[in-house]
Amino acid sequence: MAFLYSLVSSINSRFKALVVLSLIMAVSYFPGMFFNFQTVTYFDVASLDAITLVILLLVQNLYIKEKTIAYDYLIFGLSINMCLALGMYLDRHILQNYTHWWFYDFYVTVVLVLDLSMILVLFINRDFLKIIFFKNLICSLCAKKPR
Repeated sequence: MAFLYSLVSSINSRFKALVVLSLIMAVSYFPGMFFNFQTVTYFDVASLDAITLVILLLVQNLYIKEKTIAYDYLIFGLSINMCLALGMYLDRHILQNYTHWWFYDFYVTVVLVLDLSMILVLFINRDFLKIIFFKNLICSLCAKKPR
């Protein structure tokens, strides 16, 4: 839906970055519709996020060139989703932990919130969670000050 919206809204515009980013996200979520959730592992989900991250990085550096807020949100959201999926894979498949604990609820909540925020940012392209603001603040605090 975000892809169609950005496609229609960019018809008379030279700014096509959101169209490309939303197309990549739509294509990356498409295989998830065909997952057999009885056999898919969290490693498969993390791998799909990693592939999407690599494609986003390549397309951003080779094709789009201009930085958008949506790009930063997608990189942030997919990175967190991938790390959490790897944590779930470690817990469920490597450590064989099948008892319910707080990390499962944390995983589900964070992934849903990040997925919704990634979709929303493709529509509005605004820093509504102040992620870019905090990133710039941390970078400015960590930067070496000249003496």
